[in-house]
Amino acid sequence: MRISSIVTTVVNVPFVAPLRWSGGVEDGWSRCIVEMHTDDGFVGLGETLGGDVTKLLIDTNLAPMFLGEDPFALEAILAKALFVPFYYGKAGLCGTAALEMACWDIKGKAVGRPLCDLLGGRLRDEVPFASYIFYRHPDREGRGRVADADEVVAYTRELHARHDFPAIKFKGGVLPPEEEVEALRALRRAFPDKKLRYDPNAILSAATAIRIGRMIEPLDIEYYEDPCWGNEAMARVRERVNIPFATNMCVMDLDQLAQGIRMHSVDVVLGDIHEWGGISNTKKLQATCEVFQLGFNLHSGGELGISTAAYLHFAASVPALPHALDSHMHQQAGDVVKPGVIAYTGRGTMKVPTGPGLGVELDPDRFATYAEAHRRQGDITIYAEDAARRGVPPVKSQW
Repeated sequence: MRISSIVTTVVNVPFVAPLRWSGGVEDGWSRCIVEMHTDDGFVGLGETLGGDVTKLLIDTNLAPMFLGEDPFALEAILAKALFVPFYYGKAGLCGTAALEMACWDIKGKAVGRPLCDLLGGRLRDEVPFASYIFYRHPDREGRGRVADADEVVAYTRELHARHDFPAIKFKGGVLPPEEEVEALRALRRAFPDKKLRYDPNAILSAATAIRIGRMIEPLDIEYYEDPCWGNEAMARVRERVNIPFATNMCVMDLDQLAQGIRMHSVDVVLGDIHEWGGISNTKKLQATCEVFQLGFNLHSGGELGISTAAYLHFAASVPALPHALDSHMHQQAGDVVKPGVIAYTGRGTMKVPTGPGLGVELDPDRFATYAEAHRRQGDITIYAEDAARRGVPPVKSQW
């Protein structure tokens, strides 16, 4: 078995309503889809974040390292790509991850087993997810706005009525932090039995993060995610706030993990199959967290059905899964895979696919629709200016 060809396609999938975060406004995601063909007829699917830049890097730098190779010889292939992230940063990691994911899909299809079986075995049939709650601008018809504490609670009630999530992730860093504290208090009153986490996306100064952290201590916060920027500030704030600290921003590779462990800056590390360079690297992260008694979870960067399937298989094979995963799935207006496999159950979970490999297939019509959207629109930026900020750009330590 040899990899004979690799086809990359960028798709644009919109959100139901524009999402606000500390870096700006997101109207949707550009995702790069990989179709990897072998000489004996298997097709492996991969997906990663990013648009034209990621596609170009895969096509010109990474794909030649995979072509002609046996997808089962994954460590040898990945060794060739070792220095790509050194020169191309996160795009190098994300591009490698998409190709590695396609190799895993091929391996599962070749042996007729679901991916989770290749990662150590299926320990659970369903994986829990948190509701991901954002402040939102209204859509073009004026629907979907989430602008204050009352609307945050109303929108969360609507989502939980449909999906019964076990946890709530509240994305902040948008309004003055005292207003976001009021939204958190309102959520705790409305959902006394749900886990509640808060993510300001590193926009707070260390001093403000301490003050806000102490204000939300009585709310039984599951974790305080990236209130401020970097291990230095996170460690200083964590010493003074009695809430578990989580990150997907100050620990982004194993070297930063070592620093975070030494500095005691985090309690929970959120891995990401794409940003960590693939399933193999994320398994190393999870194992290291287990050794050092750190919590582990998976971060969401807008996964469509292919990447969500990879997340489900990964989570199914992890021995301990104390935190519900993040997902934007309920914020997205569509997908590229055939419907029915990647879906919420109504119990706050998704079922782990049972088919070989990732267990999902591209839907030709939906795939073509979102590929055409990208051809018309170009890449969707996740850092679009937020008109509600009145020309004030986001900066570190904004509050």
